Amino acid sequence: MKSEEFAAALCLPLRGGVGKGLLLFLLLLGTLGIRAQATFDYFYLEAEKCRLAEDYASAMDLYRHCLDINPEAPEALYNIGLLYLYLRSDSIGTEYIRQACQRDADNPYYLETLGALYLGRRDAEAAIPVLEKMASLQSRRSDVLSQLAQLYSTVGDTDKAIGALDRIELLEGSSPQVSIEKFRLYMEKEQKDSAFAQLQALCDESPHDMNLRVVVGSQYMQAGDTLKALEVYDEVRRQEPTNTNLQLATMDYLRDAGMDDRYNFVRDSLLHHPDSPPQLRLLLLKSYIADVQRDSTYAPQLAAAFDSLLSRPQQDPQVYIMKAAYQVFSKQPQEAVMQTMRQVLEVEPGNETALRELLQYYAEKNDEKGVEDISRRGLNYHPEEIAYAYYLGMALAEQKKLDDAAEVLQQGLRVRTEFVSPYLVSNVFGVLGDIYYQQQKEQEAFAAYDSALVYKEDNIMCLNNYAYYLSLKNEQLDKAEEMSYRTIRQEPDNITYLDTYAWILFMKGDYEHARSYMDKVVNPARTDEELLADDRLQGNIIEHAGDIYALCGDNETALRLWKLAAQKDDDTCTPLLRKKIKRKKYVK
Repeated sequence: MKSEEFAAALCLPLRGGVGKGLLLFLLLLGTLGIRAQATFDYFYLEAEKCRLAEDYASAMDLYRHCLDINPEAPEALYNIGLLYLYLRSDSIGTEYIRQACQRDADNPYYLETLGALYLGRRDAEAAIPVLEKMASLQSRRSDVLSQLAQLYSTVGDTDKAIGALDRIELLEGSSPQVSIEKFRLYMEKEQKDSAFAQLQALCDESPHDMNLRVVVGSQYMQAGDTLKALEVYDEVRRQEPTNTNLQLATMDYLRDAGMDDRYNFVRDSLLHHPDSPPQLRLLLLKSYIADVQRDSTYAPQLAAAFDSLLSRPQQDPQVYIMKAAYQVFSKQPQEAVMQTMRQVLEVEPGNETALRELLQYYAEKNDEKGVEDISRRGLNYHPEEIAYAYYLGMALAEQKKLDDAAEVLQQGLRVRTEFVSPYLVSNVFGVLGDIYYQQQKEQEAFAAYDSALVYKEDNIMCLNNYAYYLSLKNEQLDKAEEMSYRTIRQEPDNITYLDTYAWILFMKGDYEHARSYMDKVVNPARTDEELLADDRLQGNIIEHAGDIYALCGDNETALRLWKLAAQKDDDTCTPLLRKKIKRKKYVK
């Protein structure tokens, strides 16, 4: 085709302005671009909806389709990277986010994510250029500059680390933290004059801050300039003789100098001085404990220190708490630890640490009075803590104070916080269901059990009781069997759960199957003496076994078991037991 023909086909002039054909062609390209962007936006928004709905598989597919439309789209690359990170594919996710940063190099959010990934991998070389870019985009991010200073120090570029700290000072002015870090870096470079100039500048800027001067003195001490450090300490001592930080710094000096007798004298003097602040005493006690951990021969000294301190009235329970922690560490008897916890409550009746430790202790010992006392204290000071309501409700239920127990548990459920464990809420509903059933409020009981299983579907105590009570009513036996079977799957040797399952099968008329499970609980091969001596076997369990044997056609074994059930005499058997024995057959 000749050039004239080609030009004519496109409606292009060989000379002069743009022809109509080219204009239409350019308009067509623009329209296609707009349509492509609109298509991209649609699928990107759909991907975002899926991500927010936690449908990550669909979100991933849609983001990838976005890349099919526009392979350079940084937002799609970034979000795919986040999804891979969520899926624990860190290397792939990092690569996608790196590509997003390449496509949109001025996006601080992308850069911050990439920088955090490199920092998490401790890849200082990769993190530095990312953080430098962030610092250039957000010039007032002193936190980024601080991180840069650490990274440069890590890779051994001390000059750039100091430079980053200088940039922080330009933004925020000088500070003890920055000055001391610059001191350290200058000491690394063996530029002592510049290093000590930083400390001197600190003192000059805050001439009345004695705590800061102690810090400066400690830096001199660490740098090996003992004379200068002691000079600073003496100056502080003249201004504030009782400065706590000075006392601790002096002790460090005495210990490092090997002056143990002097160190112990100063420590004991501070520990027992009536004007020593509580926090100082705690720090000194920690040093005693550290000594005992290194050398157990110091234990009598620590015991004497505790006795001396606690012989005075206490305004704060922390010394008692520290004593309890040491008692646990040194494997002292649990009763001794709990005695210390009771002393904590004498000083601070609402102390949560002591309340929780004592509650667990009494619960493990099945001490109902102790559980009730601590639970009441806990509810008084922390009514929103449902654990206290749970344990108090159980203690009252054991004492047959069912109305009081139900009220306590209901109140606990009403005021519980959103952070409470679902397992604990489930147990509270479960106990409430047991109480309602004892009160003959069957519908309320079953509703409470349903609530318990909402919070923890495998709460096996609730499943067992719910299933058993349904079987006693001869209602919803299929549901009861399913719940009971879940309990024996979890605890196949639990006598109570096996008895429940066997009894449900009995109620469904599956007698032989019921006997196969009941034989694991009440084995007729055992002697009468063995069955009676087994404290796990209540009278009603042995009665159940007799009923099952009776309907399996073995009346001899049934009568034997019924008589043994009666001998248990524990008020758990049915009123029909005597009639079964008298008539020598099963009676409904």
